[in-house]
Amino acid sequence: MIASGLEHRGRKSLGSLAALLACLTFAPMSSAQDQVVTLAITRPPVAGTMAPTQSFIVTTPAVVAPAPTAVVILLTGGTGSISLTSAGSNGTLGINSSNFVVRDRWLFAGHGFYTITLDSATDFQLLPNGLKGQQGSTAHITDILQVIAWARATVPGLPVWVVGTSRGTAGAFVAAAYNPPSGGPDGLVFSSPVNDTGDPDSLLSANLAAITVPVLLVGDAGNACPGTLAADDATVKKMLTSSPKVENETLPSGGLIALTDACNPLSDHGFFGLEDKAVRKMALFIETY
Repeated sequence: MIASGLEHRGRKSLGSLAALLACLTFAPMSSAQDQVVTLAITRPPVAGTMAPTQSFIVTTPAVVAPAPTAVVILLTGGTGSISLTSAGSNGTLGINSSNFVVRDRWLFAGHGFYTITLDSATDFQLLPNGLKGQQGSTAHITDILQVIAWARATVPGLPVWVVGTSRGTAGAFVAAAYNPPSGGPDGLVFSSPVNDTGDPDSLLSANLAAITVPVLLVGDAGNACPGTLAADDATVKKMLTSSPKVENETLPSGGLIALTDACNPLSDHGFFGLEDKAVRKMALFIETY
């Protein structure tokens, strides 16, 4: 009982430290700026009667440094909604998400990427489960293609990569049907992706053999979330037979003590405490193209 009590107090203390560090992780770097862009969508709505819109955050360095080397479009997991609202009087965005790519979008911008973080389209937000089960739907693919087209028109000449985490696997479905000349992305990155069979959002549900762009899979050895285990990324890699380069990277466990359960973002599933290492691996892969 005494030993158990000491362990409990120690974990509580470490948990408090983790919470403090989490706040520091979420704070934007002073060199980065966020702005919200909203696009009208011309496809029929999947829910409701109003024409849907697609909003996203654009994050760029405040100080003009070397020109951006690539565009990265970040796709969150779960329902796909980050409850994005425009910046208030203090310039802070209204965001209800601690998702890995959402909270670390400044790290991507810090690597010299023009960074786009997607919210789900407004009609998908009316569905009970949002984008869950909809990653390969025609409507969501259309939305991703529209954002890719916007990025290419806004910052012409840069490669456009889709970076998805957890259930944010739409990039695979888009790239399987559309190569870059047809409007698809120039490359794909997936972190802790859904990689089991039987899930409509799983990477294995996409036509992986049809993907012709480079792909990076990044996992955390400590990730215990079923259906996203790092060891199962090897099966996905074997299916990417037409990709010019596929890498499968697994970070050793060793981040912060989880503040959420194993399938939520403040755990090994979301690279909690290893964010900088995870984003660096992604950046190095993207920069090779």
